[in-house]
Amino acid sequence: MKKRKQIALNKIFNLCMFLGALCACGAAVSFINGDISWGLGVGIVSLLLIVLPAIFTPYCYSFDSEGISLCYLFFPVERYLWKDIHAIYVKDTSTSSRSVLFQLFFAYDFCINGTSVGKRSFFMEGHVRKSFRTKRLFEKYWDGTITGYWFEDVKSWAQKKKSKKESQIKAHLTDEIVPMEREIRAKAREWIEPFVAQAKHYDLEIKTKYLYITKDFEELNSRPYEGYTYTLLAEIAHFGETNENRTVVVSVNLLFVRLGKTAYRGVQNANAKKELDDVFSEVLNEIGKNGIEAYCKEY
Repeated sequence: MKKRKQIALNKIFNLCMFLGALCACGAAVSFINGDISWGLGVGIVSLLLIVLPAIFTPYCYSFDSEGISLCYLFFPVERYLWKDIHAIYVKDTSTSSRSVLFQLFFAYDFCINGTSVGKRSFFMEGHVRKSFRTKRLFEKYWDGTITGYWFEDVKSWAQKKKSKKESQIKAHLTDEIVPMEREIRAKAREWIEPFVAQAKHYDLEIKTKYLYITKDFEELNSRPYEGYTYTLLAEIAHFGETNENRTVVVSVNLLFVRLGKTAYRGVQNANAKKELDDVFSEVLNEIGKNGIEAYCKEY
């Protein structure tokens, strides 16, 4: 079955094309009137307004039930699947003070945090120009909450005022996230096994636990009623050591979890294994060279 697509135009691209066309007309009039220098100057501005956005800026965004595509005239399509997006937030991308009109209509992007389809290229930033249509389409297709709006603090305060009973009534389903957490824990135990053996060689032990880290960096042992990062926390120390000053703590993010409309939705950290290998290799190799006491003093 063919996926139904909905298109949102990039208003910055359209504005640049419009202004470029106006400048081109102005340059043509200048040449006709014999004002060559003015015509050349306006012509160069017209060329820049048309060529640069045509190369580096998406001309439209294509939304469908599986994901979003950022479409360029000359570059390959930049594609993100909804299941691989763990966060979308609003960001002010202006580099200097602008007029109120510019700030309102052109200064903000939706920034996608997630893994793109295929090989990632230099032009892929995951930025979608904010407009009423892109906002509506994101809210329609993506099962999550967009953050970063200026009124977010007020909204957050209002939500905290709601009663615990109301939160329980709106409790989200965990049918998807519980198996994901179970699966990633099994993978993490498998990934960490070689480092447990290496630690024993240095007369060390690795104790692991899995925590729910909220956006305010609160560490919880149970699943919160908000988005969180499911994190592996490991303590490396000599057997039976209880002194925190002689214990090395490392962590690796395993899952990025958000509250969808009805359920918790999770996206696995695609770099989790590499990050785990890198951090444990670095820490254990340093401890092997200088000892854990020296490592704790240095770090």
